[in-house]
Amino acid sequence: MNPFAAVAVKTVGAAGVAAVLSLGVVQAASPTPTATPTPATNHQTDRRTVARAVFEAEADVLGIAPKTLREDLRKGQKVSELAKDKGMTKEQFETKLIANVKPRLAALVDHKVITQAQADKVIDRLSKGHIPFWDGLHRATTK
Repeated sequence: MNPFAAVAVKTVGAAGVAAVLSLGVVQAASPTPTATPTPATNHQTDRRTVARAVFEAEADVLGIAPKTLREDLRKGQKVSELAKDKGMTKEQFETKLIANVKPRLAALVDHKVITQAQADKVIDRLSKGHIPFWDGLHRATTK
């Protein structure tokens, strides 16, 4: 190899190594994003967390595990049927559900996963009779 080519290879090689190292330093110096959602920043995560809390509360009111409730719903059963089997009316189920979900939502508010306004909205919706899965997993649409 001629001397000019040898110098060019060393220069290009050194520049490449410097570029790679500088990327590593910049990348190491940049902060990593946090996985903890803050209130009102990730509405999809908020909704999923609230839905999970309500679903688990429904299972608790029925006296079954959430996994069992999920399987029953997939088999076509309705929460209304499961509540009736336990001797509960819709109003009784609603009252127990609200009492069961309030501490769960309060914990989410305390951990700043959701806001108090979001928790209040969920309780208000439940108190107006909007019970998830009361009519089954999917509501039938008739035309």
